[in-house]
Amino acid sequence: MRGSVTNAAIGAVVTIALSFIPFSSIAGGAVAAANHGGGYRAGLWLGTLAGVCAMVPLLALFIPALYIAGLLGFGIPPGAPGYDLFLALVFAFFLLYTVGLSALGGLGGVWISVHTSWDLDADRWL
Repeated sequence: MRGSVTNAAIGAVVTIALSFIPFSSIAGGAVAAANHGGGYRAGLWLGTLAGVCAMVPLLALFIPALYIAGLLGFGIPPGAPGYDLFLALVFAFFLLYTVGLSALGGLGGVWISVHTSWDLDADRWL
């Protein structure tokens, strides 16, 4: 279990470090699963765990940015009647983007480690 958490943390660090690149969650999940090894179920679990670990610090930046964007007139202003529904939809998309794509990357990381000779060991390049 300790190795799983360590690999998920490495995947979360990769996701956060590459967060300026679109779909960086896929890379984080792939690194976490490829480092751990195992089957597709383990890769899916590690990718999901890496996405959840990456979601916490990204959410700490995302919430104030969403509030400031609302105050500047983008989206729905914070005092509008549909603001709660807007926040729920935005959070659902954020969750799907961060955790869902990281889980998909976990599956891809297992596929890469099984079907290719690529070395995605994070110790080599971190």
